[in-house]
Amino acid sequence: MRVATAPINWNNDDLPELRPTMPVDQVLAEMARAGYEGTEYGTGFPTESQALRRVLSRHGLSLASCFCFLSLEEQRSHAEEIARAVSVARILADAGVQELILGLRGTPERLALAGRVPPDGSAGLTERQWRTMAGGIHALAAACEPLQVRVSVHPHAGSFLETREEIEQFLFYTDETAVGVCVDAGHLVYGGADPVEVVRSCGARVRYIHLKDVNASVLGASRRERWSFLEALKHYVFCDLGCGCVDLAHFVDALRSIAFNGWMVIEEDTSPDPPFLAAQRNRHYLQERLGV
Repeated sequence: MRVATAPINWNNDDLPELRPTMPVDQVLAEMARAGYEGTEYGTGFPTESQALRRVLSRHGLSLASCFCFLSLEEQRSHAEEIARAVSVARILADAGVQELILGLRGTPERLALAGRVPPDGSAGLTERQWRTMAGGIHALAAACEPLQVRVSVHPHAGSFLETREEIEQFLFYTDETAVGVCVDAGHLVYGGADPVEVVRSCGARVRYIHLKDVNASVLGASRRERWSFLEALKHYVFCDLGCGCVDLAHFVDALRSIAFNGWMVIEEDTSPDPPFLAAQRNRHYLQERLGV
């Protein structure tokens, strides 16, 4: 496993008011100083391949991937959304990256239900929408294939792929040879799933990891108070590794049991502490307590 982190921990696109924007060079320098070997692509990074390679090389970092949110449940959006994702995949391919991470964007109403999605499927996709979305995902995967970039889909709080039942629907409607899974331990817990079980169930489809821990008290409050996902982030629902309710040791054991050897990206998204300190603590925990 290779260990990276993400610029969202420094400059959060969802909550730009969280702290002043930090220059990309400073973000990358702090990542390297905290002990990471890679980063995800983020806002403000160069789009031209040589410039991107130079800035990464300057800090001794590799590019792991990029997270891309798309809306694919309606056919009319496919051409524009897929074209946007392929433009990102070209940047990744030029940097030697082989994985594009895809999120399935929800509506504002669905975002407001994050962590409290009704189990009866009333707030989810219809069968027609699932089939349409799967068609869009497969079309994107086919468009990325000449670039030698694969697509892995990320179950995400507030998206149309959040709950364990929805993950099962996704696995049913998509081709395991064409589309992988990005497992995010924090988002799975937020949506009510068990990350260890998901890893073991998905097996070889697991191609990429986002590692988070979850503050159970904040998660409980978000459900009682009916917070949106963004409101939960403001209350620091994701916490330092080892300080929350995710069974991190068994999660890493599960990854080893399926011989996972891709990127593990540590994310916390929001922290009351300076991003460098949180990143440094998380990297130390992963190395010293979990041997990664």
